[in-house]
Amino acid sequence: MSRNAANRPEAVISARQSSSIIASTIIGVGVLTLPRGAAEYAKQSGWFSIILGALVAMLAVTVITQLSRRFPYEGIADYGADIFAIGKGRAFGKIASIPLLLLYVASWGFSTVIVARMFGEVVITTVLTQTPLEVIISTMLLTAYILTLHGVETMARVNEMLLPLIVVPVLLIAISSFQSTRLYHLFPLHEGIDWGAFAMGVLMSSFAFLGFEVMTVFSAYVQQSDKLLRVNLAGIAIPGGIYTLIGFSGIAVFGVDELKLLAWPTLELVKVTEVPGLILERMESAFLGVWVAAVFTTSGNLYCATTLLIQKMLGLRGPKPYRLIATMLLPLFYWLSLLPQNIHALFEYQRLSGFLGGIAALVTPLLLLVVAALRGKRGKGGAPT
Repeated sequence: MSRNAANRPEAVISARQSSSIIASTIIGVGVLTLPRGAAEYAKQSGWFSIILGALVAMLAVTVITQLSRRFPYEGIADYGADIFAIGKGRAFGKIASIPLLLLYVASWGFSTVIVARMFGEVVITTVLTQTPLEVIISTMLLTAYILTLHGVETMARVNEMLLPLIVVPVLLIAISSFQSTRLYHLFPLHEGIDWGAFAMGVLMSSFAFLGFEVMTVFSAYVQQSDKLLRVNLAGIAIPGGIYTLIGFSGIAVFGVDELKLLAWPTLELVKVTEVPGLILERMESAFLGVWVAAVFTTSGNLYCATTLLIQKMLGLRGPKPYRLIATMLLPLFYWLSLLPQNIHALFEYQRLSGFLGGIAALVTPLLLLVVAALRGKRGKGGAPT
């Protein structure tokens, strides 16, 4: 049984803002480690595995968008209960969907923590070397918390406004890095490749696009339109193009063997890049300035999605419970962000978080769509898929 239309949330996210949220959530700390992760498994073909990883993400976004069309103005907490409901009541459906919802809460919560910690590690090793790590982490978490307090509509507008300011400079930097490429690092392209390792490279590259699954919550606030799928796919294509350029440049500039030894390969790539005309002497400073905005939108979107989902799971309504949950999450996120003892432990946490997020983003929505189709479940006014 679907919720009554009178109880549905106000549609405050436009189709274009939906695309911006997807792209802004994806582009974050992962951009700094992407070339190394792609080359680790796929070797010289790492840049090609990024393209295939983007296609995998597009398939997952298609599934999530189809769920949104099938259950308009409902988030995963609502249509999850509808899909698993037995009879006219939704009580069983709510209980049965709890494990899936907890998976999303854990995935987004840990992603928020990892984003904040990696942000802190990069800042204290490159710019503010004398600043305590705790100060940098708390600053990012506080800004994400403040964005979360302002609600979904403000969050969507911030993403729409900041996306061009993030994409254009990063795209220019990625293109400018081509001047330092050595094309022989890209060959042999497929000769002697381990296809099992290449498949793992595609999977790991698809993890770099995680974040789009926040739309399973924000879909309750998205204005339904015929172009929604198209713009959501564009939200994957934008970071997909940037990531492919960065991965290609990273392999072509450093080579696979050297790339594996770099903690932040994209940052090292920026350091060897010169803008024609020497407009900027230190490109990494400009890049980090843009990157801060990217991390802010990623952490803010994940924080907001986590808060909203917990509120829905608890059956609470109104701004006061929402703000209370967001406030209670802040010290928890801060404590968790300090758990990794070093950068190697942090990368291991990131890897584990990627697998957890992969299940939440790639497997769970497909499972829900298949079950909904088999059971003939559809929200009020839901379009056939």
